[in-house]
Amino acid sequence: MTTSADIRFDRFPRFEELTEWLHALAAESNGQLELSTIGHSYEGRELWLATVTNPATGSHDQKPALWIDGNIHASELTAATACLHLLHSLVTRYGSDEKVTRAVDRRTFYVVPRVNPDGAELALAELPQIVRSTVRPWPRTEQQPGFVSDDIDHDGRLLQMRVEDPNGSWKPLASHPRLLVSRAPDEDGPGPYYRLLREGTVEQYDGVLVPQAPLLAGLDSNRNFPVDWRRHPAQPSVFGSGDFPTSEPEVRAVVQAVVDRPNITSYLAYHTWSGVHLRPYDNQSDDAMPTPDLRMYKALGDKMTAITGYPSISVYHGFRYDPKDVITGTGSGWAYDQLGLISWTTEFWSPLRAAGLDDAHPIDWYIDHPLDEELQLLAWVEENAPDGYVDWYSFDHPQLGAVELGGWNNAAVFRNPPPALLEAEIAPHTEAMVFHALIAPELRLHSTEVVALGDGSWRVRLVVENAGWLPTNVTSKAIERKVAQEVEATIALPDGVTLAAGSTVVKMGHLAGRIGRTTSIGMFAGLNDLTSDRAKAEWVVVGPPGSVVQLTAATPRAGAVHAAVTLGA
Repeated sequence: MTTSADIRFDRFPRFEELTEWLHALAAESNGQLELSTIGHSYEGRELWLATVTNPATGSHDQKPALWIDGNIHASELTAATACLHLLHSLVTRYGSDEKVTRAVDRRTFYVVPRVNPDGAELALAELPQIVRSTVRPWPRTEQQPGFVSDDIDHDGRLLQMRVEDPNGSWKPLASHPRLLVSRAPDEDGPGPYYRLLREGTVEQYDGVLVPQAPLLAGLDSNRNFPVDWRRHPAQPSVFGSGDFPTSEPEVRAVVQAVVDRPNITSYLAYHTWSGVHLRPYDNQSDDAMPTPDLRMYKALGDKMTAITGYPSISVYHGFRYDPKDVITGTGSGWAYDQLGLISWTTEFWSPLRAAGLDDAHPIDWYIDHPLDEELQLLAWVEENAPDGYVDWYSFDHPQLGAVELGGWNNAAVFRNPPPALLEAEIAPHTEAMVFHALIAPELRLHSTEVVALGDGSWRVRLVVENAGWLPTNVTSKAIERKVAQEVEATIALPDGVTLAAGSTVVKMGHLAGRIGRTTSIGMFAGLNDLTSDRAKAEWVVVGPPGSVVQLTAATPRAGAVHAAVTLGA
């Protein structure tokens, strides 16, 4: 029988083993981890949802919550393992770790470790195949002519393929002959020169041309969310965004599950690779973001960096694949822009930073970089990931004839960290998620009061406060979108007691968090720490002494408080 002790963080589990691990954690959690599904993948696999909270301190849906999902992209397997590490820590450290215990007692974690189990199974197969997201054939159902990536020698690796060609763009580096570098713009001569391709085959090869075949599984599920979803007039979609927003069952399940849980305050999406925390906007400048939200993101980003070592950057300002285009239809973009949740995309693992290239841009480096930096990376790979760069070896290609396979092994270096480094890479992010949960807004009872007014009348007062760092609305965007419910106080009267003044339900507004009451200039500029975190509701009731009146204040994103007051006590 699988137990938590069997869970390993130096490898990537396939779906069956991942399922066993989740059930083992649920069995050992004393009811604090409940396992359910939010739906099924295209091929019918469960989309497991782990809900973690202490039921003895309240229902999961009555506490501020964090949503974390991972592995929406097929080969980004670190994401699922990071989710499992978080769940393992919440279960096994409860009772011994103060912050974990407080988070499980007073918060809820909703965790979907693998949003895309079908694609991950392909990536983890004995003969791996790499698709961007799901395996659903799209936008066509039949393979088109051209180059198709494939493990042609069936050795379980997807390497590079070099073909000697006088017009090739690559040549061996004289000091490191196994490393290929680009020819100089004005270079000519005897070579040898090579045409560099991914390992693969050429469908319907005509003996001359090697065009790129359109992808058979061309979806990118992280472009399928309902925010600024785009089609291109001349193409079926942009970036594999699907037939319409949430056309893919996995994305539709995530969207529905998040919307069905209005107590969620933050949405975290786990990906690879770059070693960064990405924040909104994807498609707009920081100038478009409400100022309080921008300040909040910058403060949170500094803290996330301090915990994990990953820099925090804006997608729009620092993580665009094309400087003249923007990214749209992402999960984190949707969560912030449409729901007003704090949202982050964590891109795990930077081989560049591991190799000491601390200033390398997470995207631009792969387009162009100095030769000495590639040699630095290669030296690190040779020491830490020996299978990361493979010596070239001959292969008789079924279409191209004599070729050589070798070069960079993407799966061993770039997509995910080497297994020996995996746990050290993901562990700090568990601490970051516990921190993120604990900064959520949290309603707390400040005081109650009953004052006799004479003639059997009583003034009843309820005062609550927000004990969290974040405001009860979480973001200003949530107010702009009208998706954050303000705090409401309600009074429930027993038989024989009537309401003489006030409404049964009292709107108390949104309550500030500590972030709204502290600034770096506050102590110098004479600003006051006023009671914007506090609100009161008052009623006048008529009834006999000894009657018990029930009071409640609640808002989905900050939980609820309950109090019972006795008239005349």
